[in-house]
Parts: sequence; C-alpha cells; structure tokens
Amino acid sequence: MVKRMFILLSLCSAFNAIAQDEKDWKINTALSFAPGLLTENTQSIQLHGYLGFLKDRIHVRGDAFYLLNQFGDRPRFDMNHQLYFGAFYHFTDKQFQPYVGFQPGAALTRSSEYGALNETTGQLQYKTAINPVGSPVAGFSYYGEKLFFLFFETRYIFGKHKTNTYPVYLDELRFSFGLGFTF
Repeated sequence: MVKRMFILLSLCSAFNAIAQDEKDWKINTALSFAPGLLTENTQSIQLHGYLGFLKDRIHVRGDAFYLLNQFGDRPRFDMNHQLYFGAFYHFTDKQFQPYVGFQPGAALTRSSEYGALNETTGQLQYKTAINPVGSPVAGFSYYGEKLFFLFFETRYIFGKHKTNTYPVYLDELRFSFGLGFTF
C-alpha cells in the first residue's frame, strides 16, 4: 500500500512538473498590411494575420493573407488569398529576436488575365483554383515589456495558379511589418 502511494505521489509530481513546464509557451498574434512585388512591375497589397506558439526558440505559426488589390503594369489576379502553416527558428530569446522559417500552404486564386471561353455563353470564364504554395521566411521581432511586440519579415512565395488555361506563376516577394500581441 505504501509503495502504491509513493508511486502515485511520484506520478502526480511528475505531471505537475510537466504542466508547469507547458506554461512556458507564448502565444503571439498579429495583424498587418503586407505589400508585395511581383514580376513585370506589378505590386500587391494584402492583409496579413497570424497566430503562433513560441517556446524554446521554436515558433509554430499559422498565417493568412487576404488580397486587397494589385496594381501596376500587369495585375494578374483578382483573387489570391493564402493560408500557411509552418515552423520558425528564433536565433535568440532576448528582446530582439531574428528568425527564419518555412511555411507550406494553399492559395485560393483566380486569374484576371487568362480566361477560357465558355462554349454555351460565348463569354470568357475565369476559374477559381486551390493551389499549393511554399514560402521561406526571414525576419525579426522586438518584444516589449509585457504584451506587445514589433515585427518585420520578408518572404518569397512560390507556386502556380493552374486551371483550364495557361498556368500563371504566383511568385512574389512580400514584406510584412506591424504590431502584435503576446500572451
């Protein structure tokens, strides 16, 4: 009986230590504008939001981008919304934290440039597609005393919009900067 009580107390102590260790996770969330540079003198502006969990210099994060507008010599999309999920490595755990990471994802896209002729109506039809994308990311965060942090990051996005027309590259160099909250 004493042996069982000792084992039970040992297990409770171990679970308590693990539970206290799990409280070290930091929750980060941010919302910002993200300008982007495409080929052929075309720019985009996106709304960027993310939610992440940071512990021991490893940041697991999900990002969402919503296309607001494209302008320039050759705007290619009227829809290019993207979701990413990946991991980042922070080089320090001080206030200033540079980081790198990679995020695979999916893009909901519709080309405003290449349509297919609908044979019944005789009009051009622009199809929406879900396409795989990938994105290496580099940036830094500067953490304040309690709840806030500033961040700046740049990412290269690669992928192709594929429907029943000519494939259009989704390649873009995108910048994000803004203020976030940490809990």
